Amino acid sequence: MIEIIFYGRGGMGAVTAGKILSQAAIFSNNYPHVSAFPSFGTERRGAPVMAFCRISEEPIWIRSHIQKADYAIVLDETVFGQHVIDRIKDKGALVLNTNKCPEDVRQEYNIDPAKITVVTCDLTQIAFDLKLTNRENQPIVNTSVLGVLAKSSLKISLEDAKKAIQDMFGTSPKTDLNIKAAEKAAKSALVDEVRAA
Repeated sequence: MIEIIFYGRGGMGAVTAGKILSQAAIFSNNYPHVSAFPSFGTERRGAPVMAFCRISEEPIWIRSHIQKADYAIVLDETVFGQHVIDRIKDKGALVLNTNKCPEDVRQEYNIDPAKITVVTCDLTQIAFDLKLTNRENQPIVNTSVLGVLAKSSLKISLEDAKKAIQDMFGTSPKTDLNIKAAEKAAKSALVDEVRAA
């Protein structure tokens, strides 16, 4: 079973990202069992939120929040910190929406290269370049991160992610933009793999 935590702010689409990733996992035919759910209370738009996703080849019986994740996906760098790093399993991965390279993130946050893979991508810039924003002109980054994940060690392809985006948004005018965002993110993501100590 692979456990994933999305970190973002209310209104950014962390919950939707978990749902789309779950659908992409099913489309991959590698993970027939999925579970996606949010963790938030009465917070308003802009407040920190988490969403959880489990994907598995076997039935999922666990229904609790994820304490240690295989993947921590941070949609907004302002919610990132040691508390996120501490919740990543050994040999897990951090996916961070930032304009920094993985090596700089590693150095700034003292992330052990023997324990955590660091993946960075400027999802915010991709969203602005494509004019993929909400009514308040905030960037929509939840679909582009699926392109980053398709480049990771998950057995989910970019085609699976694109199909899941299409499935989620249907004939919405922004469906094609969301798919383009995922494609751009897959091409521009930078990966610094776990290295032997």
